[in-house]
Formats: sequence, C-alpha cells, structure tokens
Amino acid sequence: MIWITGDIHGEIDVSKLNSRNWPEGKSLTKDDYLIVLGDFGFLWVDEPDKQEKWWINWLTNKSWTTLFIDGNHENHNRLKQLEVINKFGGKVGCVSESIYHLRRGEYYRIDGMSFFAFGGAKSQDIECRIDQINWWPEEIPTVFELEHGLENLKKNGNLVDFVLFHTIPYNLKEQFTDHSFLEKMEDPTCKLLDKIIDVVEFNHGFSGHLHVDVDKHKWSVLYKRILRLPTFKVVN
Repeated sequence: MIWITGDIHGEIDVSKLNSRNWPEGKSLTKDDYLIVLGDFGFLWVDEPDKQEKWWINWLTNKSWTTLFIDGNHENHNRLKQLEVINKFGGKVGCVSESIYHLRRGEYYRIDGMSFFAFGGAKSQDIECRIDQINWWPEEIPTVFELEHGLENLKKNGNLVDFVLFHTIPYNLKEQFTDHSFLEKMEDPTCKLLDKIIDVVEFNHGFSGHLHVDVDKHKWSVLYKRILRLPTFKVVN
C-alpha cells in the first residue's frame, strides 16, 4: 500500500511519522511506501554530519520505504550528488536502501499505480536565506526539466493516476486563496506546472508547500495529514 504526506523539513516535522502520531506505520513492510511531497530536508549540510546520519538511519530502519519529491527547502547540491538508479520504471536518487528521491519529470509505477513527479518551488522566505548555506537556486525547475517531464508523459499517453508536485499550478491558486501565501508572490514554478496540467489526464493531484491540509475537487494539499492511496475521500 502507499501513503502520502506533506513537508517534513528534516527533524522539524518528522514527529508526525512516529508510532504515536501514525500508528498505522507500525504494521507496514518495506513493500509499502510513504511519499513525502517535498521539503524532505534531511540532506541539508554539504557533508553528512552526525545529526543527518542519525535521522537517515532512523528513517531507513522504519518498517516502510520512504519516497520523496524535492521542495524548495532542500540542499539541491546534495540531491544532485545522489547515486541515480533505475527503479519503479524511472530514475531515482538513492539515499539509502529504503529512501529514494523521486526526480523531476519522471514517470513511475509503484504498487500497481502510476505517478508523475515534479518537485520544486520558489522560497517565500528567500530574503532570510543565504545562497549555498540554506538556499539553492535549483529550487526553481528548469525548462529542460519541464520538457523531460512532458516527454515522459507523452510516452505514457499523457495519462497518470497521481500527480505529485511540491507547490500548486498557477491555475489552481484561486481555489486555494484562503490558504495560500502564493497570492503574495510570483513563483515561475507554478506556470511550469500549468503546462503539465494542460496536457495530462490524471485521477488526483497532490501538493505540499502551503503548510495546510485542504482538499479541492481533484487536488489535495497536505501538511500534517498522512493519507492512504487510493482509498481517501476528497471533500469538494
């Protein structure tokens, strides 16, 4: 089975995964998956330190397998350094034997379901951050990554069960106005996501980033919630 949740931010929000807050996790196996919708945040410093190693070991030893797309609050240099392997029908970055980065523009088949991953977003707190210390310009996806994703979608008939973004497409901003800081900023990522949504037919889309838990028609924004796929109910 597959579960999905919002941002982790390293140790800041990882407590939602402990057995007290998510008891269902105790009954899972390595053939079950938890997807994190960006801002994974555990690969934060340029070289793995004692704290990072402890948390990666903690998560690796959980009963399930963890998958994550990238958000804006990531050390993108570290993500680029990960060993890239073929898994789930696409390319993934390998953090450990049970933690994998779902790369931008890749199309995956996991546990009988299909997923399209496209992480990234503009940091809303960029004025408080320092380049190469706690902010990396690669947080914004490139046109090349978009073209790569569109090509992978075309190869699969522009059909997918679930779309995994960190932020939301620009055309959805109006639906999430009451919950979104995006109205106060321009994020070129959102316009790129529009180009994806314009061509793909999907059952449901997911985003993190907004630090809220909201469902709107075919889209869910997650933060604290951990949902099981595909059995959750969407509130219109």
